[in-house]
Amino acid sequence: MSQYNDTGCKAFEADAAIGQYERVKLDSDGKVTQAGLADRGIGTATRAAFAAGDVIDVALYSKPGTMKMIAVEALAAGALVYSEAAGKVQDTAQATSYLVGIAFEAATADNDVIEVMPVVGGITANS
Repeated sequence: MSQYNDTGCKAFEADAAIGQYERVKLDSDGKVTQAGLADRGIGTATRAAFAAGDVIDVALYSKPGTMKMIAVEALAAGALVYSEAAGKVQDTAQATSYLVGIAFEAATADNDVIEVMPVVGGITANS
């Protein structure tokens, strides 16, 4: 039976440890894991998963509003942000990265948590 979710968040079992606000992707077994540079992902973890088997809520990219994400570098408010390794975002469009959203606030350094308006669809950086 198919399911339906209109809350914008959905619970998933983690396939490994995942940090809070990291971008996540859906595995073929229906679990989530940290999204990398070349992964479109489905959203961000609203809390940390400390080990495989932990159940966490994921803020889905399709939800209304903004979400928190982790920057890998300093970036300006208003910058387009793209996928980066380790579930983070960057303002540099690499050949295998995807557009994730628009930063609503600046980041000053690696690991800063920023507010991002997601862009649904994950357009490739080189398209």
